[in-house]
Amino acid sequence: MRPRIYLGDNLSIGPGKIELLKQINIMKSISGAARALSIPYKKAWSLIDVLNQGFGGQVIETSIGGKAGGSARLTPLGQKIIDSYEALEKKLNKSAKKELDAFYSLLNIS
Repeated sequence: MRPRIYLGDNLSIGPGKIELLKQINIMKSISGAARALSIPYKKAWSLIDVLNQGFGGQVIETSIGGKAGGSARLTPLGQKIIDSYEALEKKLNKSAKKELDAFYSLLNIS
């Protein structure tokens, strides 16, 4: 189960934004993360902006580069968002095992 959490009228956090943050952490690049997730660069920046505005702080830091290009990395806030989401996801999956198993059992119906 991959939850989407609504934290008000203008902010939600779910698998897409979490995967974007994870890919930025791996690739050290917003454009690289966008390519890895097959989303447009502009969409990736838009999702980051939503997180920045919603959480009231920067979730990534960027640096402008020369020939080698710039880079991006998670801020402590960005890492805390990933950690909190993954902890909640793990807890939800564990506590809802019986109900999730019931859904999976329905897949075996002919």
